[in-house]
Amino acid sequence: MSPMSAPTLRLLQTADLPAYKVLRDTGLLHDPQAFTSDYETTHAQPASAYGTRLGQPPQDHFTLGAFAAPVGDAPPELIGAVVCEREARRKVRHQASLLGMVVAPHARGQGVGRALLAAFDTLARQLPGLEQIVLSVTASNLAAVRLYEQAGFQRYGLLAKALKIGDTYYDKALMARTL
Repeated sequence: MSPMSAPTLRLLQTADLPAYKVLRDTGLLHDPQAFTSDYETTHAQPASAYGTRLGQPPQDHFTLGAFAAPVGDAPPELIGAVVCEREARRKVRHQASLLGMVVAPHARGQGVGRALLAAFDTLARQLPGLEQIVLSVTASNLAAVRLYEQAGFQRYGLLAKALKIGDTYYDKALMARTL
């Protein structure tokens, strides 16, 4: 993707699940500390396992994808994605979680994450009664923390030693944004 081309954003469909699995597996392999899932377990799952993440607002969940412009006869490449999951329990229905934000390593630094967050916000606001978005992000991933802060998220806590990879622990910053 050239630095000047903006990605095409749209909700993922069943036909996109194989590309989503490739993108997610790449993220898990490239940045294991950014996800609570691990590559070995997730890589063994079929693409259809992600079908529960699909949806269309005003449902309670959706996965938004960012696609690079096609090159030649190739289909557009999925270069980023983010998931929205809304709480089902009545007392916490006013909240949804932003999960699984991933941008392909070769597409980083080109505004893909910022574009996904802006579109995520637009779609989340279509969910009746939704008031707040929460997320967790690896605290040492300063670029991601900064991106979320620029999108209006504020840190409300820190979960120390949230992840353990080998002998190394990673803290998770807990963030929220009111709609």
